Amino acid sequence: MQENEVRAELVIPAPIDDVWRVLVDFAGYANWNPVMEYTQVDGVHAKVKAARGTPFERDFDGEFTSVEPYVVASRGGDPATFFGQHRWELTAVDGGTRLVNVETFSGPMATDVLGQTREVLVAEFTTFNQALSDHVTR
Repeated sequence: MQENEVRAELVIPAPIDDVWRVLVDFAGYANWNPVMEYTQVDGVHAKVKAARGTPFERDFDGEFTSVEPYVVASRGGDPATFFGQHRWELTAVDGGTRLVNVETFSGPMATDVLGQTREVLVAEFTTFNQALSDHVTR
């Protein structure tokens, strides 16, 4: 893992296409995801609410850079200060689908911000992964 990277992985006991359908149904996140909601998706642009209902709740704008079979990539922030590049990657494995949920941060504030928030972000990514698994396997 890179210094300015946050990553959480999980094997979901479901076929990759079932996981993919839920992952790319951005409008449906509010129904199953306790930590993240897309409040608006307009083409490649999105408005996101993260850490819903916690002291770390935040709204931000993002941009999808790729939505292709089994990989969703997005980015957001200000490259001059704090910028994130996020990926969800799905891979078919024995017993289901491996989900890799990873974000790499850059900019002069990245090290300090991650020093203060890494544990919170890892917990959010882990909760996202488990909620996706729970929803797909219901």
